[in-house]
Amino acid sequence: MTRRLSRPGMTLVELVTGLTVLALAVTSGAATLATLVDHRDRVRDATAATRRDAASRRAAVAWLEGAYVTGEPTAPAFRLVDRAARTQADDEIAFLTTAATPLGTGDVVVRLFVDRDERTPERGLTAEFQERYGVRTARLELDSSVVALDARALSDLLGARRWLPAWVSPAVLPLGVELRLSASSPERLAPLLRVTITVAFEGGK
Repeated sequence: MTRRLSRPGMTLVELVTGLTVLALAVTSGAATLATLVDHRDRVRDATAATRRDAASRRAAVAWLEGAYVTGEPTAPAFRLVDRAARTQADDEIAFLTTAATPLGTGDVVVRLFVDRDERTPERGLTAEFQERYGVRTARLELDSSVVALDARALSDLLGARRWLPAWVSPAVLPLGVELRLSASSPERLAPLLRVTITVAFEGGK
């Protein structure tokens, strides 16, 4: 009778097979980890962009909600200018506000417009600030993808309420304003900025 003697350890074939399986497992794990890291980075970037867009929208609304007029002939007027550039709405709106701005609170003139000037670092929807009593100024880029600003003011000065494309008065606020923003293509504009910004003033709805 022949007896087989068992040998301790592995054969070369078993060793190679084991190393191959281990290499495949490590490669698969590394690819999965890279995918998870890439997904995490995309989620983080999207979250940061959403927060930034929400902050820009909140800031514009807060500045407008703090708008006021003094009635003094020499005081800055609430001004909505209706114009177009390259067949796109190129409106701008300027007003005194009591809301917090980069220059502090109260008696600051805010100007919202689309900056296309190559000589300035800002692009797209931009806010410009100037002290009413003072010389300090500041500028803030709100969203560089914005290429058009279409604004209008709600009024009942002529009887029935209606939306007007322009407004200038140092003594009377409109009942409210609407701001519509556009990008070169709809998908380039952040979802939060595609929604019309509407602010009612005292007496407006």
